[in-house]
Amino acid sequence: MGKKGASPVLKKALVAAALLLSTLLLSTLSAVPAAADQLIQIPTADRSAGIRAEYLHRFQGEDQGYGTVLAPLGLAYELMTRYYNGLDGSHNFEAGGQLQLLPDGVVTPAVALGVWDLTNSSPWGRRGFLVFTKGLEQGQLGLPRPFRRAQLTFGTGTGRFSGVFAGLRLDLPANISLISEYDTRRLNAGFVISPVRGVSLKATVQNGEPFFGGELRKSF
Repeated sequence: MGKKGASPVLKKALVAAALLLSTLLLSTLSAVPAAADQLIQIPTADRSAGIRAEYLHRFQGEDQGYGTVLAPLGLAYELMTRYYNGLDGSHNFEAGGQLQLLPDGVVTPAVALGVWDLTNSSPWGRRGFLVFTKGLEQGQLGLPRPFRRAQLTFGTGTGRFSGVFAGLRLDLPANISLISEYDTRRLNAGFVISPVRGVSLKATVQNGEPFFGGELRKSF
């Protein structure tokens, strides 16, 4: 019998392992962790300091993914656009944004009000939201080592965001972050590493399905 090629799953695993090893080696370089103006599928009340472009693709199962672009407009507004690449059989765009009513302060949390998917054309549909986000530095409210920073998010809204959604981001040394969220329907979790300034690699589990991808950031 002739030699069979490696299975697609094995090839993906080898690629993922190589990427992870590369990022662990690169993490020794100078890098700045990204501020979290979104978690996985829920917004936060933070506002991006520049343009951010992200793409995540499903690692196993259906061939699908999605890309997101976030861009600040003016002093308090942030535009969001997203392309669904076969996700739930959709190849649609959505657009929306959010207005930051209050930045994260010494005592008060950041507050933002927004609407995603104004045309109601995406698999998730139109969803308005009010969201609160508070960041805690190491030592505040007993945040222990090795966590450098924690970010808590709570919100409610309409459509897919009806009910209460919540999220947590924990920043660790070596520019690594752990993220988790409840999006009013399901639990999602992820791992983020920023090997060099302006670049992040992400591995997430969304409703039990693995997604892998990355984000590029350009600050103004």
